[in-house]
Amino acid sequence: MTTTKEEKRSFDWDRVFGGIGSITFGLQLLSFLILLGAGIVFLLMLSGIWGYLVANEDIFIFVLLLAGGFAFLVFVWLLGIFLRFHRGVRKFIVGQGVGDIDADDSATKTILALFAISVLFVLVAGIYGYYLFWKYILDSWGVAWLASMGLTGVFFYEIGLLTVWIALGVIIITFIMQILTLAINRYAGRLVASVDSEAEHPGS
Repeated sequence: MTTTKEEKRSFDWDRVFGGIGSITFGLQLLSFLILLGAGIVFLLMLSGIWGYLVANEDIFIFVLLLAGGFAFLVFVWLLGIFLRFHRGVRKFIVGQGVGDIDADDSATKTILALFAISVLFVLVAGIYGYYLFWKYILDSWGVAWLASMGLTGVFFYEIGLLTVWIALGVIIITFIMQILTLAINRYAGRLVASVDSEAEHPGS
């Protein structure tokens, strides 16, 4: 009776990091849309048009409908940008990549697991670091800035400002994740290649 060699289980590491690239790129585009909307509302507030619209319910509803249609068109436009460029972003972040790896190889799994843990730690640290930056600097500065513009004391303004800070934080943190993913995937590719080479030609 002949025995067959056990088939190796492969794992596409590049698809994971490519997915990170696509997700972060999509979040950046969505955050840009939020910032665009917040900027338009802020300009309306400064011009006094916002107060006039709020005081006239019928006109306010009409403007909201127009704004919703405009926002939908911008969203479709950004979706088109995402579909057009996200593959390029994935390729740029992945680079030559690691490729399919042996899922049963303990050395390779350990290396990639350590890299994945490092990415997770940086993500958590980035989110918490930005939260601290917002808590001790951005929040007080933003409230003072709204007060100087005469836009204080209204809960809507504070929620709007918080939304802007969150959108900016998403853009910054996702950009850091993209740079980190780019660097790690390139280094991981060289490291895994050297491990595989040593496994195939021990002592060479």
